[in-house]
This record gives sequence, structure tokens and C-alpha cells, in this order.
Amino acid sequence: MKFELVEHTADIGLIAYGKTVEELFENASEGLFSILTDITKVRPLDEYKLAVSGEDLEDLFIRWLNELIYFWEVKRVLASRFSVNIDNNSLEGLIYGESFDHNRHTIEHGVKAVTYYDFRIEYDKLNEIWKAKVIIDV
Repeated sequence: MKFELVEHTADIGLIAYGKTVEELFENASEGLFSILTDITKVRPLDEYKLAVSGEDLEDLFIRWLNELIYFWEVKRVLASRFSVNIDNNSLEGLIYGESFDHNRHTIEHGVKAVTYYDFRIEYDKLNEIWKAKVIIDV
């Protein structure tokens, strides 16, 4: 399982999983865009580069997801595939998607921000998997 969405009062909880930290970030990115729209209808036609840095891994995670929200709001590009490279507390990412087309895409939820409320990243040594839980303000 890449991610799951859970109800949280007026917001949406996102729980992402990954075998590596990079995969965790990629799956969380996919989960974020799945809140916006049905990503199976988003074609990975164009490639965009984004970079972000943070104080630590947790801060980097929040900043990355908020950067994706900003990218959507400014560029009106929906994404369905992601590739990230993390070095220390810096991330360089490629996102693959296409411009929003109101004839093909439906916006399910407006996404305002990713919050620090009830946020955590942890590594499950027993199952050898990374897990992140975050609340999305919609």
C-alpha cells in the first residue's frame, strides 16, 4: 500500500508508506494529489523540477508537500508521478503531470495546506517500512 486517506473532522488525514525515505515522499505526494483529483485521469505528459530544503526530515516533508500545493495553485498542473532525491535536508524532485483541463479533471477537494498537527514520521524496524501521518487542511 502506497498511502491511505482517513477522515479527520473537517480535514483529511494522509498516511503514506515507503521502503525508503524517497519512496515515502513520492507516495505521500501521490496521496496529496489524490485528494485534489482522480490521479488515474492525470497523464504524466510534462516534467517539472522542484527543490526544497528543511531543518530536518520532518520539516522537509511538510515543506515538500506544501511546495506541491503551491505549485498546483500557481501553475494549475496536476501530477500523477513523482521522483525525489533527498540529500541531508534537501530534496530535488521531479513531478510528472499535465495542465488542469476542466473537461477531463474534477477537483474533489480544495487543498489549503499541510499542517504539523498530529504529524509524525517513523521507521518500523520490524516491517522495514517508513510511515508518515499528516493532516491536510481542505
